[in-house]
Amino acid sequence: MERQGLPVFMQDPKTYEILKEVAEAIPKGCQVYLVGGAARNAVYYRLFHKKMPQRDYDILAIGNYKRFIQALRKRKFAYGLIKRKKVLVLKKKVVSKPRKSRFEDYVFLDIKFSKDSARKNLEEGVNFTINGFAIPLKALTSEKWYKQTLRLPTAVQDLKARQIQINQSFHASDLYSCLRFMSLGFKPPPKKETILMLKNLKRIDKRRFQRNIKKLFRYVGGEKRAKQLSRKLGIKENICDLKAIKNLIIS
Repeated sequence: MERQGLPVFMQDPKTYEILKEVAEAIPKGCQVYLVGGAARNAVYYRLFHKKMPQRDYDILAIGNYKRFIQALRKRKFAYGLIKRKKVLVLKKKVVSKPRKSRFEDYVFLDIKFSKDSARKNLEEGVNFTINGFAIPLKALTSEKWYKQTLRLPTAVQDLKARQIQINQSFHASDLYSCLRFMSLGFKPPPKKETILMLKNLKRIDKRRFQRNIKKLFRYVGGEKRAKQLSRKLGIKENICDLKAIKNLIIS
């Protein structure tokens, strides 16, 4: 079956079948969108024909999400281990004998529940404009998916320019996300936005710091490279050390 006009991840047969199942499980009274990195990566590939790193699929469910979860469970989606407020992780294996330690053996769904519209979620819940896309899940199997994609006003423009620009900086780990994008060739944000991310970084707790610093090193190629990228932002302090972060003095 020819799938070249579909989002890049839908060109994999197993992923196609699993996400098609997810779309078929959507009950009446529930709107479901693909958001976050997977949605951004779909648009990025359409623009540049280049893949970006991706591990899971962020799902936004609006409306009767309990029936949606029940329908997925009936289709043998299992619960993931990570628990977050208003977020439920489900997974389905893509190989017959998956290994728990091997992330690639599953398709992971990070399902966020909201009472707000998809548009409002983009406007108020997205950190960088380049992440400001929401694809209706039922559109993933259609070549018209891009036309149906919701987006922030400058999302496509900034993604084309590979320009990091803050939409809402509310995560303590946004600075680490910024460095990961820079390692892929994205242009750094304005200085005032770097200062805002540094201020937020001071709020990071030990658990989140450890998780994010491991992810940063894995993506960019180690601590030395991470420090080089932070210096490109004009940061002289060691943002790879939690004690140094807590002692940051930001004017």
